[in-house]
Amino acid sequence: MIYLDTNVLIYAFCKNVDDIQQKKRSQEILKTAIVEKKLLISEITLYEFVYVSYKLKESTDVIKANVAYLSKYVKSANIYDDVIKFINQTDSFQHSFDAYHIVFSNFFNC
Repeated sequence: MIYLDTNVLIYAFCKNVDDIQQKKRSQEILKTAIVEKKLLISEITLYEFVYVSYKLKESTDVIKANVAYLSKYVKSANIYDDVIKFINQTDSFQHSFDAYHIVFSNFFNC
């Protein structure tokens, strides 16, 4: 499985990005993950995607369409205890969302 960071989704889908090369590369990565049927997205990544898309002034209709499309790649995991354990063991208090992403991607062997 391939677990993508929110930034990859933002660059792939949003028009108001600051780096066209990053956009092209993100679209390539996303396309490959989809074609290979390996794309995995967490609920938190999707929530972050919505938030940043809105901040970048994407239209709400486009955001809704993107969410509807990406939702088919979302998986849930009951990893609360594992995330808290990881945060405590690594002193990742300042980076709790990154800790979640690490534990989530490991849970699904990404």
